[in-house]
Amino acid sequence: MFRYVILLTIAGIMGSIIAIRKGRSPIWWFILCALFPLLIIVIALLPPMVSKGYTKRCPYCAEIIKEDAIVCKHCGRELPIEMIKVNNKM
Repeated sequence: MFRYVILLTIAGIMGSIIAIRKGRSPIWWFILCALFPLLIIVIALLPPMVSKGYTKRCPYCAEIIKEDAIVCKHCGRELPIEMIKVNNKM
């Protein structure tokens, strides 16, 4: 019984880590993956969501890229200057 609880907890943690990387709710996916461990496959196959302040869509290929990107990693095109976020770390 204890091993089963540990397995479900690990499945929930894995599901929440994948959800964070995909821009989805980690708490919700922790609960779902802890109850139904096979949902880890579902969250792994879901496309990432655009998350405010972290990712954006490329205007040319519509793939999701990081907010700080200057060149799209999918199509290789340079982004328009108004889409480039400038970080002032001084």
